[in-house]
Formats: sequence, structure tokens, C-alpha cells
Amino acid sequence: MSLLNIDFAILIIKIVICTLPAVFGISMIVSTEESKQELRDKFCGIVFGVYNAIPYGKFALMMAVFGSLMIAFSLVSTWFLLLRPMLLVE
Repeated sequence: MSLLNIDFAILIIKIVICTLPAVFGISMIVSTEESKQELRDKFCGIVFGVYNAIPYGKFALMMAVFGSLMIAFSLVSTWFLLLRPMLLVE
């Protein structure tokens, strides 16, 4: 009997696919204003070459929307990858 079979490895990958987007989405929504400003400065510096190209209000709104979309993706992927196969009766 092997310690790690392929079905268990696939299950772990499915769990990671279902949970990581939710963790990142929640962290984007509840992060502090200072960390959002630092992220905005880094993003604008890399993409545009200046540190305040995007106004903070629009960037914070975009982070909230993107975080919500990641949480929604996590819920949908949890249904299709983990819950639906358990509830289907063949």
C-alpha cells in the first residue's frame, strides 16, 4: 500500500484550486488602506512607470470587485470539483 496514491493527490489539487482563490479574494477585500496603497504604488510603478497613475478610490474598488469575483470563482469551483460528484447518485 503506497502512502500517496494518485486519487489523493488529485483531491489535494482540487482542494487547492477551490480554496486559494477565496483566500486571495478575502485578503484583497479586508486588507488595510496602507497595504492597498503600497500594492497600487508597486503596480503603477511596474506597469506605467509612475507611482500614482491610478487614483486610490478606483484601485480600491477594483480590488473589491476582483476579490468578490475570486470568491465567486471559489464557490463555483467548489461546487463543480468537490460537492457535485459527491451528491450525484448514479
